[in-house]
Amino acid sequence: MLLFAMIWIACTNESKQTAKQPEQALEPHKDSSVACSKPTIIMDPNNAKPMALMMRQMVVNMDKMKAKLIAGERVSEKDFPFLRFYLVEPTDPNVLEPNFYENARLFQEAYKQIFETKGLQAKAYNVAISKCINCHQSYCSGPIKRIKKLVIN
Repeated sequence: MLLFAMIWIACTNESKQTAKQPEQALEPHKDSSVACSKPTIIMDPNNAKPMALMMRQMVVNMDKMKAKLIAGERVSEKDFPFLRFYLVEPTDPNVLEPNFYENARLFQEAYKQIFETKGLQAKAYNVAISKCINCHQSYCSGPIKRIKKLVIN
Protein backbone atom coordinates (compact mmCIF):
# COMPACT_ATOMS: atom_id res chain seq x y z
CA MET A 1 0.00 0.00 0.00
CA LEU A 2 2.89 2.28 0.74
CA LEU A 3 4.31 1.57 -2.72
CA PHE A 4 0.97 2.42 -4.34
CA ALA A 5 0.83 5.72 -2.43
CA MET A 6 4.38 6.61 -3.50
CA ILE A 7 3.60 5.93 -7.16
CA TRP A 8 0.38 7.97 -6.97
CA ILE A 9 2.19 10.91 -5.36
CA ALA A 10 4.99 10.76 -7.93
CA CYS A 11 2.50 10.71 -10.78
CA THR A 12 0.51 13.58 -9.30
CA ASN A 13 3.63 15.71 -8.79
CA GLU A 14 4.91 15.01 -12.29
CA SER A 15 1.50 15.82 -13.76
CA LYS A 16 1.58 19.23 -12.03
CA GLN A 17 5.08 19.89 -13.37
CA THR A 18 4.02 18.86 -16.87
CA ALA A 19 1.05 21.21 -16.76
CA LYS A 20 3.50 24.10 -16.23
CA GLN A 21 5.56 23.00 -19.27
CA PRO A 22 3.17 21.87 -22.04
CA GLU A 23 5.91 21.64 -24.66
CA GLN A 24 7.35 18.64 -22.80
CA ALA A 25 4.11 16.73 -23.31
CA LEU A 26 5.09 16.35 -26.96
CA GLU A 27 8.21 14.45 -25.96
CA PRO A 28 7.05 11.18 -24.36
CA HIS A 29 10.55 10.15 -23.32
CA LYS A 30 10.74 13.24 -21.08
CA ASP A 31 7.15 13.14 -19.78
CA SER A 32 7.05 10.25 -17.35
CA SER A 33 3.56 11.18 -16.11
CA VAL A 34 2.18 9.65 -19.29
CA ALA A 35 3.62 6.33 -18.19
CA CYS A 36 1.65 6.63 -14.97
CA SER A 37 -1.70 7.15 -16.62
CA LYS A 38 -1.49 5.26 -19.92
CA PRO A 39 -0.13 1.86 -20.89
CA THR A 40 2.99 1.83 -23.03
CA ILE A 41 2.20 1.22 -26.67
CA ILE A 42 5.10 0.34 -28.91
CA MET A 43 4.58 1.98 -32.27
CA ASP A 44 6.67 1.92 -35.40
CA PRO A 45 8.53 5.24 -35.34
CA ASN A 46 8.31 5.39 -39.13
CA ASN A 47 4.56 4.69 -39.31
CA ALA A 48 5.26 1.82 -41.69
CA LYS A 49 2.57 0.90 -44.16
CA PRO A 50 1.10 -2.62 -44.29
CA MET A 51 3.37 -3.74 -47.14
CA ALA A 52 6.50 -2.79 -45.21
CA LEU A 53 5.20 -4.57 -42.12
CA MET A 54 4.44 -7.70 -44.14
CA MET A 55 7.89 -7.64 -45.69
CA ARG A 56 9.43 -7.39 -42.24
CA GLN A 57 7.44 -10.47 -41.27
CA MET A 58 8.69 -12.19 -44.43
CA VAL A 59 12.27 -11.51 -43.30
CA VAL A 60 11.52 -13.13 -39.95
CA ASN A 61 9.97 -16.13 -41.70
CA MET A 62 12.84 -16.45 -44.16
CA ASP A 63 15.36 -16.26 -41.31
CA LYS A 64 13.58 -19.16 -39.61
CA MET A 65 13.40 -21.06 -42.87
CA LYS A 66 17.12 -20.48 -43.45
CA ALA A 67 17.96 -21.89 -40.02
CA LYS A 68 15.93 -25.03 -40.69
CA LEU A 69 17.48 -25.53 -44.12
CA ILE A 70 21.00 -25.07 -42.75
CA ALA A 71 20.17 -27.69 -40.10
CA GLY A 72 19.23 -30.07 -42.93
CA GLU A 73 15.51 -30.02 -42.17
CA ARG A 74 12.81 -29.85 -44.83
CA VAL A 75 10.50 -26.86 -44.72
CA SER A 76 6.82 -26.89 -45.58
CA GLU A 77 4.39 -24.29 -46.86
CA LYS A 78 2.20 -25.11 -43.88
CA ASP A 79 4.88 -23.70 -41.58
CA PHE A 80 5.76 -20.81 -43.89
CA PRO A 81 2.65 -19.67 -45.77
CA PHE A 82 3.07 -17.14 -48.54
CA LEU A 83 2.22 -13.59 -47.49
CA ARG A 84 0.40 -11.72 -50.26
CA PHE A 85 2.28 -8.48 -49.67
CA TYR A 86 1.36 -7.09 -53.09
CA LEU A 87 -2.31 -6.76 -52.05
CA VAL A 88 -1.76 -4.24 -49.25
CA GLU A 89 -0.88 -0.55 -49.08
CA PRO A 90 2.78 0.20 -49.91
CA THR A 91 4.83 3.03 -48.46
CA ASP A 92 5.04 4.58 -51.93
CA PRO A 93 1.90 4.00 -54.03
CA ASN A 94 3.91 4.77 -57.19
CA VAL A 95 5.48 1.30 -57.02
CA LEU A 96 2.16 -0.30 -57.93
CA GLU A 97 2.92 -0.65 -61.60
CA PRO A 98 3.04 -3.66 -63.95
CA ASN A 99 6.75 -4.37 -63.35
CA PHE A 100 6.20 -4.49 -59.59
CA TYR A 101 3.39 -7.02 -59.97
CA GLU A 102 5.53 -9.07 -62.36
CA ASN A 103 8.33 -9.13 -59.78
CA ALA A 104 5.82 -10.18 -57.12
CA ARG A 105 4.56 -12.98 -59.38
CA LEU A 106 8.10 -14.20 -60.02
CA PHE A 107 8.85 -14.17 -56.31
CA GLN A 108 5.66 -16.09 -55.54
CA GLU A 109 6.57 -18.75 -58.11
CA ALA A 110 10.09 -19.06 -56.71
CA TYR A 111 8.69 -19.23 -53.18
CA LYS A 112 6.37 -22.09 -54.11
CA GLN A 113 9.31 -23.94 -55.66
CA ILE A 114 11.00 -24.08 -52.27
CA PHE A 115 8.29 -26.43 -51.07
CA GLU A 116 7.65 -28.30 -54.33
CA THR A 117 11.24 -29.33 -54.91
CA LYS A 118 12.09 -32.89 -53.93
CA GLY A 119 15.74 -32.16 -53.26
CA LEU A 120 17.81 -29.06 -52.74
CA GLN A 121 15.36 -26.78 -50.96
CA ALA A 122 18.24 -24.50 -50.03
CA LYS A 123 18.95 -23.84 -53.71
CA ALA A 124 15.28 -23.00 -54.37
CA TYR A 125 15.30 -20.81 -51.25
CA ASN A 126 18.27 -18.83 -52.61
CA VAL A 127 16.45 -18.36 -55.93
CA ALA A 128 13.50 -16.86 -54.03
CA ILE A 129 15.83 -14.54 -52.12
CA SER A 130 17.38 -13.43 -55.43
CA LYS A 131 13.88 -12.46 -56.61
CA CYS A 132 13.55 -10.23 -53.53
CA ILE A 133 16.87 -8.57 -54.29
CA ASN A 134 15.97 -8.05 -57.97
CA CYS A 135 12.73 -6.29 -57.08
CA HIS A 136 14.27 -4.20 -54.32
CA GLN A 137 16.95 -2.97 -56.73
CA SER A 138 14.16 -1.31 -58.71
CA TYR A 139 11.78 -0.17 -55.99
CA CYS A 140 13.18 0.09 -52.48
CA SER A 141 16.91 -0.44 -52.19
CA GLY A 142 17.15 0.24 -48.45
CA PRO A 143 16.62 -3.35 -47.26
CA ILE A 144 18.92 -5.01 -49.82
CA LYS A 145 21.80 -5.34 -47.35
CA ARG A 146 19.49 -7.14 -44.90
CA ILE A 147 17.99 -9.32 -47.62
CA LYS A 148 21.44 -10.44 -48.78
CA LYS A 149 22.07 -11.79 -45.27
CA LEU A 150 19.23 -14.27 -45.89
CA VAL A 151 21.21 -16.08 -48.61
CA ILE A 152 22.44 -19.54 -47.68
CA ASN A 153 26.14 -19.81 -48.59
